[in-house]
Amino acid sequence: MTDRTDHADELARSWEANAELWVRAVRGNRIASRAAATDAAILAAIAAHRPQRVLDIGCGEGWLVRRLVREAGCRAVGIDGSMALVEAARAVDPQGDYRTISFDAFVADADLAGGPFDVAVFNYALFDGTAADLLATAASRLAPGGVVIVQTLHPWTAAGGNYRDGWRIEDYAGFAEPGETWMPMPWYFRTLSSWMALIRDAGLALEDLSEPGSDRGEPLSMLLTAGRTA
Repeated sequence: MTDRTDHADELARSWEANAELWVRAVRGNRIASRAAATDAAILAAIAAHRPQRVLDIGCGEGWLVRRLVREAGCRAVGIDGSMALVEAARAVDPQGDYRTISFDAFVADADLAGGPFDVAVFNYALFDGTAADLLATAASRLAPGGVVIVQTLHPWTAAGGNYRDGWRIEDYAGFAEPGETWMPMPWYFRTLSSWMALIRDAGLALEDLSEPGSDRGEPLSMLLTAGRTA
Protein backbone atom coordinates (compact mmCIF):
# COMPACT_ATOMS: atom_id res chain seq x y z
CA MET A 1 0.00 0.00 0.00
CA THR A 2 1.27 3.49 -0.86
CA ASP A 3 2.09 5.46 2.26
CA ARG A 4 1.52 9.12 3.03
CA THR A 5 4.95 10.23 1.81
CA ASP A 6 4.51 8.55 -1.56
CA HIS A 7 1.10 10.17 -1.96
CA ALA A 8 2.50 13.58 -1.04
CA ASP A 9 5.32 13.21 -3.57
CA GLU A 10 2.88 12.07 -6.24
CA LEU A 11 0.60 14.99 -5.44
CA ALA A 12 3.47 17.45 -5.91
CA ARG A 13 4.52 15.78 -9.18
CA SER A 14 1.01 15.97 -10.54
CA TRP A 15 0.77 19.72 -9.96
CA GLU A 16 4.07 20.24 -11.76
CA ALA A 17 3.09 17.96 -14.65
CA ASN A 18 -0.33 19.57 -15.03
CA ALA A 19 0.78 23.18 -14.55
CA GLU A 20 0.34 24.37 -18.14
CA LEU A 21 -3.01 22.63 -18.52
CA TRP A 22 -4.18 23.99 -15.16
CA VAL A 23 -3.32 27.55 -16.19
CA ARG A 24 -5.36 27.12 -19.38
CA ALA A 25 -8.32 25.71 -17.49
CA VAL A 26 -8.36 28.43 -14.82
CA ARG A 27 -7.80 31.33 -17.18
CA GLY A 28 -10.24 29.85 -19.70
CA ASN A 29 -12.96 29.79 -17.00
CA ARG A 30 -13.55 26.07 -17.66
CA ILE A 31 -14.23 24.96 -14.07
CA ALA A 32 -18.00 25.26 -13.73
CA SER A 33 -18.22 25.38 -9.93
CA ARG A 34 -15.72 28.21 -9.77
CA ALA A 35 -17.58 30.25 -12.35
CA ALA A 36 -20.91 29.53 -10.65
CA ALA A 37 -20.09 30.42 -7.07
CA THR A 38 -16.83 29.39 -5.43
CA ASP A 39 -14.47 32.07 -6.79
CA ALA A 40 -16.85 34.79 -5.67
CA ALA A 41 -17.35 33.04 -2.34
CA ILE A 42 -13.69 32.95 -1.37
CA LEU A 43 -13.20 36.57 -2.41
CA ALA A 44 -16.19 37.66 -0.32
CA ALA A 45 -15.08 35.61 2.70
CA ILE A 46 -11.65 37.23 2.66
CA ALA A 47 -12.92 40.75 1.97
CA ALA A 48 -15.35 40.50 4.90
CA HIS A 49 -12.34 40.71 7.24
CA ARG A 50 -11.07 43.88 5.54
CA PRO A 51 -7.51 42.60 5.51
CA GLN A 52 -4.46 44.68 4.82
CA ARG A 53 -2.25 41.64 4.15
CA VAL A 54 -3.25 38.18 2.89
CA LEU A 55 -1.22 35.00 2.47
CA ASP A 56 -2.49 32.70 -0.29
CA ILE A 57 -1.06 29.25 0.46
CA GLY A 58 -1.08 27.06 -2.65
CA CYS A 59 -1.70 30.07 -4.88
CA GLY A 60 -1.34 28.20 -8.17
CA GLU A 61 -1.22 30.56 -11.13
CA GLY A 62 -2.09 33.50 -8.89
CA TRP A 63 -5.63 34.49 -9.80
CA LEU A 64 -6.71 35.03 -6.19
CA VAL A 65 -3.69 37.20 -5.36
CA ARG A 66 -4.34 39.38 -8.41
CA ARG A 67 -8.02 39.84 -7.66
CA LEU A 68 -7.46 40.55 -3.97
CA VAL A 69 -4.99 43.30 -4.78
CA ARG A 70 -7.29 44.75 -7.43
CA GLU A 71 -10.68 44.36 -5.74
CA ALA A 72 -9.98 44.34 -2.00
CA GLY A 73 -7.13 46.83 -2.11
CA CYS A 74 -4.89 44.73 0.11
CA ARG A 75 -1.36 43.42 -0.17
CA ALA A 76 -1.11 39.73 -0.93
CA VAL A 77 1.64 37.13 -1.03
CA GLY A 78 1.18 33.87 -2.92
CA ILE A 79 3.24 30.76 -2.21
CA ASP A 80 3.21 27.48 -4.11
CA GLY A 81 5.47 24.47 -4.42
CA SER A 82 5.15 24.35 -8.22
CA MET A 83 7.81 26.47 -9.88
CA ALA A 84 5.91 26.31 -13.17
CA LEU A 85 2.74 27.73 -11.61
CA VAL A 86 4.65 30.47 -9.78
CA GLU A 87 6.37 31.42 -13.03
CA ALA A 88 2.97 31.59 -14.75
CA ALA A 89 1.74 33.92 -12.01
CA ARG A 90 4.76 36.18 -12.33
CA ALA A 91 4.46 36.28 -16.12
CA VAL A 92 1.08 38.04 -15.99
CA ASP A 93 1.75 39.97 -12.77
CA PRO A 94 5.42 40.99 -12.61
CA GLN A 95 4.76 43.34 -9.70
CA GLY A 96 3.08 40.65 -7.63
CA ASP A 97 4.70 38.81 -4.74
CA TYR A 98 4.80 35.11 -5.66
CA ARG A 99 7.23 32.73 -4.00
CA THR A 100 8.16 29.13 -4.80
CA ILE A 101 7.82 27.51 -1.38
CA SER A 102 6.70 23.93 -0.90
CA PHE A 103 4.35 23.08 1.95
CA ASP A 104 7.12 21.11 3.67
CA ALA A 105 9.48 24.08 3.39
CA PHE A 106 6.80 26.40 4.75
CA VAL A 107 6.22 24.17 7.77
CA ALA A 108 9.97 23.94 8.36
CA ASP A 109 10.49 27.72 8.12
CA ALA A 110 7.34 29.83 8.21
CA ASP A 111 9.40 33.02 7.93
CA LEU A 112 9.88 32.23 4.22
CA ALA A 113 6.37 33.55 3.60
CA GLY A 114 6.84 36.80 5.50
CA GLY A 115 4.03 38.29 7.52
CA PRO A 116 2.25 38.87 9.74
CA PHE A 117 -1.01 38.50 7.80
CA ASP A 118 -4.61 39.30 8.60
CA VAL A 119 -5.85 36.32 6.58
CA ALA A 120 -4.12 33.10 5.54
CA VAL A 121 -6.12 31.27 2.89
CA PHE A 122 -6.14 27.76 1.45
CA ASN A 123 -8.35 27.82 -1.64
CA TYR A 124 -8.66 24.18 -2.76
CA ALA A 125 -5.13 23.63 -1.49
CA LEU A 126 -5.44 21.20 1.44
CA PHE A 127 -5.33 17.84 -0.30
CA ASP A 128 -2.69 16.04 1.78
CA GLY A 129 -3.46 13.36 4.32
CA THR A 130 -1.70 15.19 7.16
CA ALA A 131 -2.48 18.88 7.28
CA ALA A 132 -2.70 19.91 10.94
CA ASP A 133 0.93 21.03 10.94
CA LEU A 134 0.32 23.08 7.79
CA LEU A 135 -2.74 24.78 9.29
CA ALA A 136 -0.86 25.46 12.51
CA THR A 137 2.02 26.99 10.57
CA ALA A 138 -0.40 29.22 8.67
CA ALA A 139 -1.91 30.32 11.97
CA SER A 140 1.57 31.22 13.25
CA ARG A 141 1.82 33.82 10.49
CA LEU A 142 -1.33 35.65 11.60
CA ALA A 143 -1.48 39.09 13.13
CA PRO A 144 -3.59 39.40 16.30
CA GLY A 145 -7.22 38.78 15.39
CA GLY A 146 -6.28 37.18 12.09
CA VAL A 147 -8.03 34.14 10.62
CA VAL A 148 -7.33 31.11 8.49
CA ILE A 149 -9.88 30.54 5.70
CA VAL A 150 -10.17 27.21 3.92
CA GLN A 151 -12.30 26.54 0.87
CA THR A 152 -12.52 22.89 -0.08
CA LEU A 153 -14.69 20.35 -1.87
CA HIS A 154 -17.95 19.85 -0.02
CA PRO A 155 -17.67 16.46 1.71
CA TRP A 156 -21.28 15.46 1.01
CA THR A 157 -21.11 16.08 -2.73
CA ALA A 158 -17.49 14.93 -3.15
CA ALA A 159 -17.97 11.64 -1.31
CA GLY A 160 -19.17 9.77 -4.39
CA GLY A 161 -21.06 7.27 -2.26
CA ASN A 162 -18.07 6.52 -0.02
CA TYR A 163 -18.28 8.78 3.02
CA ARG A 164 -15.07 7.71 4.69
CA ASP A 165 -11.69 9.42 5.05
CA GLY A 166 -9.14 8.26 2.52
CA TRP A 167 -7.19 8.90 -0.63
CA ARG A 168 -9.06 9.47 -3.89
CA ILE A 169 -7.97 10.16 -7.47
CA GLU A 170 -8.83 13.26 -9.51
CA ASP A 171 -8.67 12.66 -13.27
CA TYR A 172 -9.84 16.14 -14.35
CA ALA A 173 -12.44 14.66 -16.68
CA GLY A 174 -14.91 17.35 -15.66
CA PHE A 175 -13.09 20.09 -17.54
CA ALA A 176 -10.31 18.48 -19.60
CA GLU A 177 -10.58 19.31 -23.28
CA PRO A 178 -10.14 16.80 -26.14
CA GLY A 179 -6.48 16.04 -26.76
CA GLU A 180 -5.32 17.07 -23.28
CA THR A 181 -3.44 14.53 -21.19
CA TRP A 182 -3.62 15.22 -17.48
CA MET A 183 -1.62 13.34 -14.87
CA PRO A 184 -4.10 11.92 -12.29
CA MET A 185 -3.78 13.58 -8.89
CA PRO A 186 -4.19 11.84 -5.53
CA TRP A 187 -6.12 13.83 -2.95
CA TYR A 188 -7.30 13.11 0.57
CA PHE A 189 -11.05 13.09 1.25
CA ARG A 190 -12.25 14.15 4.71
CA THR A 191 -15.68 13.86 6.26
CA LEU A 192 -17.19 16.88 7.98
CA SER A 193 -16.24 15.54 11.41
CA SER A 194 -12.67 15.00 10.22
CA TRP A 195 -12.46 18.60 9.06
CA MET A 196 -13.61 19.72 12.50
CA ALA A 197 -10.97 17.52 14.15
CA LEU A 198 -8.28 18.83 11.81
CA ILE A 199 -9.03 22.42 12.78
CA ARG A 200 -8.98 21.51 16.47
CA ASP A 201 -5.70 19.58 16.13
CA ALA A 202 -4.11 22.63 14.48
CA GLY A 203 -4.88 24.74 17.56
CA LEU A 204 -7.66 26.64 15.82
CA ALA A 205 -11.29 27.31 16.68
CA LEU A 206 -14.01 27.35 14.03
CA GLU A 207 -15.63 30.76 13.68
CA ASP A 208 -17.78 30.23 10.60
CA LEU A 209 -18.84 27.53 8.16
CA SER A 210 -20.68 28.28 4.91
CA GLU A 211 -21.69 26.23 1.88
CA PRO A 212 -21.57 28.10 -1.44
CA GLY A 213 -24.06 26.45 -3.75
CA SER A 214 -25.52 26.30 -7.22
CA ASP A 215 -28.83 27.81 -8.32
CA ARG A 216 -30.37 24.37 -7.70
CA GLY A 217 -29.29 24.43 -4.07
CA GLU A 218 -26.50 21.88 -4.48
CA PRO A 219 -23.48 22.70 -2.27
CA LEU A 220 -20.44 23.33 -4.46
CA SER A 221 -17.86 23.85 -1.73
CA MET A 222 -17.37 24.28 1.99
CA LEU A 223 -15.84 27.42 3.48
CA LEU A 224 -14.29 27.25 6.94
CA THR A 225 -13.05 30.26 8.89
CA ALA A 226 -11.00 29.64 12.02
CA GLY A 227 -9.03 31.70 14.49
CA ARG A 228 -6.28 30.86 16.94
CA THR A 229 -7.35 29.55 20.32
CA ALA A 230 -4.49 31.29 22.11
